[in-house]
Amino acid sequence: MAQVFSNTLEASTFDPRFSQIFDIPLPDNQMKLSYHVVLEKGQDDWIVAKSPDVEGAISQGKNKDEALRNIVEAISLLVEDRFGNKAKEFSISWEEK
Repeated sequence: MAQVFSNTLEASTFDPRFSQIFDIPLPDNQMKLSYHVVLEKGQDDWIVAKSPDVEGAISQGKNKDEALRNIVEAISLLVEDRFGNKAKEFSISWEEK
């Protein structure tokens, strides 16, 4: 089942190093981007998170929440690297395999 992880969650959920990506205002005529993330159980019960929508976006965490926070940070860094100050707000949806 796909779920959405976006700026509607409480700010305390996010690491302060990347929570600012959720505060970028968008003009009314622009839609928010959404990236798909796949969560899989890796070695030693770690959760591996990959986004097929963003080349090179892969991360992991000790649990699902940590893996999701880490993949959001990875996507944020890759998007900011590519688009700089023009990087748009985004959300993610995920599935667990």
